[in-house]
Amino acid sequence: MENTWRFPGNGYTQDQGLDTSDMETFKKDPIASLARELCQNSIDARRKGVKGPVRIEFKSFTIQKEEIPQVELIEKQLHACKETWENNEKISDQLEKMVEQISKKEICCLRISDFNTKGLVGVSGGDNTPWHYMVHGSGLSNKSATSGGSKGIGKFATFVTSSFNTVFYSTVTEEKEKGYQGICKLCSAKQEGTTEKTIGIGYFGSSVKNEPISGEFNLDKSFKRSDKTGTDIFILGFKNPVGWKADIISKILESFISAIIFEDLEVVVDDTILNKENLKNVVYDEKLINKTSRRSVISQYLLLTDEEKRHEDVIDFGELGQAKLYLMEFDSENEQLATNGCVMIRYPLMKIRDIEKITTLPCSAMCIIEDNKLNAILRSIENPQHTNWEFNRIEEDARRAEVRGIYKHLLDEIRKIISSHLASSDSFQTEVAGAGNFIPGADDEEPANDLQKGILDTPTITTKKVKSADLKLKAYVTDENGEEEIEMDEEVMDPKKLDENRKSPGNSRPSTGLRGESNSSGAHTMMKASELKGMTYRLMCINKKMRMYAVVFTSEYDERDVVLELYALDDSGTKTQVHILGGNINGVPVEITGRRKVRFSMRKNQKIKIEMITDQTELFSSEVRVYACR
Repeated sequence: MENTWRFPGNGYTQDQGLDTSDMETFKKDPIASLARELCQNSIDARRKGVKGPVRIEFKSFTIQKEEIPQVELIEKQLHACKETWENNEKISDQLEKMVEQISKKEICCLRISDFNTKGLVGVSGGDNTPWHYMVHGSGLSNKSATSGGSKGIGKFATFVTSSFNTVFYSTVTEEKEKGYQGICKLCSAKQEGTTEKTIGIGYFGSSVKNEPISGEFNLDKSFKRSDKTGTDIFILGFKNPVGWKADIISKILESFISAIIFEDLEVVVDDTILNKENLKNVVYDEKLINKTSRRSVISQYLLLTDEEKRHEDVIDFGELGQAKLYLMEFDSENEQLATNGCVMIRYPLMKIRDIEKITTLPCSAMCIIEDNKLNAILRSIENPQHTNWEFNRIEEDARRAEVRGIYKHLLDEIRKIISSHLASSDSFQTEVAGAGNFIPGADDEEPANDLQKGILDTPTITTKKVKSADLKLKAYVTDENGEEEIEMDEEVMDPKKLDENRKSPGNSRPSTGLRGESNSSGAHTMMKASELKGMTYRLMCINKKMRMYAVVFTSEYDERDVVLELYALDDSGTKTQVHILGGNINGVPVEITGRRKVRFSMRKNQKIKIEMITDQTELFSSEVRVYACR
């Protein structure tokens, strides 16, 4: 038997096209998918007991066309495919581009090599082995619950970055097995001398059984494995778009920066080394980190390295295990680094997704799910790209509801801890005149029929400094039930105009709810009140189920008698006054007037936290107003 390319027949069964589902999965962002999938596979293959991190190299190089083993057979097959699909414009155009690329004298390639790994066991023969799954499998995997991957299609990320879908694998295992094989993933094509078509995949192997070839394979003259265990992947005709290096570095750091900092992983991209020692120089380099990834990468780096400024908490799930939560607040000078979300990482230190809009306040959070049962549960419902958890993958209704509940509890605990830290923080100096912007969180992946729903989008926050000239006097007129008020500017505060706005005649006293001086004009008693502006209010949800909220601010005034009112704003900016059913101020029960006004006194520079039970069943954007009698 000779070592050659073979394109097996399909036995007159199914014709295969170029755009198969396993390829389409990674076409949206090929370079990012390549970086993510290859690092994940290498981490999963780590040798037990080995010292030092898993090391991965991404190295670009160029070869002459004739250095590709039997390249003429790949060209011949491409022409056969083109002839077979000449009436299909889409496939024909794609094949034409492949023919053009393989016809070049110089071929750009990319080598991905890993070290401190086990290699692809089974290269000497046998089914149900990592080698067999890699070369001959699709949707097959025998990885454990602590592995990063488990779907068995991640290898196709390499093919979508090859301009003619050709990849070589070479491995050295712990048992000193050595072997290699080439794969060319095209489409079904007519075979010579028969009406049968090919299956669409070709193998460069040692026999008609498409077995691997014994020994090591290398196209990169600058590289030598020297019997070190691990695997080399050679992508032929590497699609080398401008900025590919920054794309790979950005995606690796966005997805695996925790593994690098905890010294489980080290990556070399051409001449750039990514390890714990030099990571600081890389994360702030705008030439190496894409603009779209910069905030995520820098905030993750700070969360993992700045132990003095971060908050650390543990979320305990009992027998399911624990999750760690890191939180960092950013002041006004550094708020551009805040993600306002929580990055979700699971063992083996691989980012799965971001929980966005955890807060509108400038902060970043990270949740690390450790090597435990909770990790295994979430791993079982990941999508093939490992970028989200999808509950509909669970067929059994009861089990799906159970897993949803576990995940919802995790998110609830994350939000509760973040709210608690931010509510007691002195770090934020955002000046939002008269507005308290509270933490909106969204279980965006939870449908309404399974979980509570109704989180509003994050309101737009506008910042504005209030000058003394902006201060206005306000007055209110009660309705016949003493409940509803009509807000009046000072210019209409005369008896005639008040009579026009009064809902019922009589000598009832207009009131802001304040105790203070009053002026009389005829039969009408007037109360002048001044809104206390220039203070920053933060409204936060303490317990959504109990409808509990907290307003936190620092007083700029000495006032014996003030009133706080809370308003809910809809998308159009229309406000509705919130009913307040009870509460306390700094832990002491507070007086609530008419279910709408919180009455208290305050001192200048006093930090005030008012906890309230409201009538609001859904989360809302808000406006806070505080009045004093002047």
